[in-house]
Amino acid sequence: MARLIVKSPFIKGGGGGAGGYAKYIGTRDGVELLPSGYMGYLAERPRSHGLFGDEDNVDMDAVIQELNEYPGNIWTHIISLKRENAERLGYDHAAQWRSLLRTHRNEIAEAMHIPPSDFRWYAAFHDEGDHPHVHMMAWSTKPGQPYLSQDGIRQIKSKLTNDIFKQEMLHTYEQKSASRDELVRKARAEMKSLVQEMRQTIGNHPEVESLIIRLVSQLESVQGKKKYGYLPKDIKRTVDEIVNQMERFPVVDDCYQAWWELQCQIEDFYSEKERQRPPLSGQKEFRAIKNAIIQEAENIRLGKVTFEDTSAEVMAGQDATDISSLPYDDWQLWMVAQDDTAHMAERDDAAAQLISEAENGDPHAQYLTGRLYQDGPVLIPDAVEAFYWFEQAARQGHTAAQYAVAQILLSHDPEVHDSKLGIQWLEYAARNNKES
Repeated sequence: MARLIVKSPFIKGGGGGAGGYAKYIGTRDGVELLPSGYMGYLAERPRSHGLFGDEDNVDMDAVIQELNEYPGNIWTHIISLKRENAERLGYDHAAQWRSLLRTHRNEIAEAMHIPPSDFRWYAAFHDEGDHPHVHMMAWSTKPGQPYLSQDGIRQIKSKLTNDIFKQEMLHTYEQKSASRDELVRKARAEMKSLVQEMRQTIGNHPEVESLIIRLVSQLESVQGKKKYGYLPKDIKRTVDEIVNQMERFPVVDDCYQAWWELQCQIEDFYSEKERQRPPLSGQKEFRAIKNAIIQEAENIRLGKVTFEDTSAEVMAGQDATDISSLPYDDWQLWMVAQDDTAHMAERDDAAAQLISEAENGDPHAQYLTGRLYQDGPVLIPDAVEAFYWFEQAARQGHTAAQYAVAQILLSHDPEVHDSKLGIQWLEYAARNNKES
């Protein structure tokens, strides 16, 4: 696994030891010598060395004298990569290491509790063995000032790791994000399927069904927001138990395992420790699954079918919308997003384009984005998000969106219910429809 190794012992200045160490790292076998153009004053090869700091023009004799006279502690960081990683990422020569350390010298100083103006350092690159590495000597102009703890070492390692492996980590993060969204979608679909099964017949998951019935009963006593973060501890425990039972479903387990492996890849950049996959309920990134379960239980309690197709409902004698009457480009994206025979990547892309248009202020796209959040399945159904986008379009005079806003406000969803405001929007939409 790609990983940066950082070791940070220290030595006492003075007495010749620190100066000798500087000479050793700058001239030993395997060090990459600085090109002669950097140090014109070095005329003879025996005096050549590979020491660099904030500048390339380093006087070895002056460094040795400075360190031999310094009374404080000098940290001797050793920073290395495996050969294959160094070669792949371009850290098999001194130039890349010089750039890295100079870029992060102030952050290294901060981790050592040294003001940047007081920070002194020299380093040399050794291209040898299985681990190409740099030796870095670091200290303060004010003896007694530096302090490097284990947390400070972790900070240094983290900053350098983030830079060295930036592109690879970004790719892994993107994969992890997509995997997370897929797990939420699949878990949501499994939950909806389970609830539908419970409505029609004796289900195949009695443990989960029993817990859902318990949750429905518990929600009867809840006032205010029915979101995981706002619920009492005993109800949270029920929700967690449901999540852990659903983790046993093959589809959910496979998605969770894919996400967990990507998570481990990211953590492996920083640590070698072994990890065990925790219960799904313990992962904060998947709070959306818990809220989806709560929503389904609340729908059962209220006798509702989750996110029924509002286009089939009639309000004030008017059909909620006629999708085909919208601009062709928006209508086409909507049709692709809703086409369950199309590839999921195509549907996701169509949804993303609609959202982008919505964010740019297109009222038709805002309305359709609201529909996507209301109806699913491309996006995770979310009444609050649906209401937000409907309202954006409604405030621009979009009549169908005005009806949709009214419909949501007049629903029994506790997160968005507002009868008085809903009636106002309904009257406003009816008036605008008549005028048009």
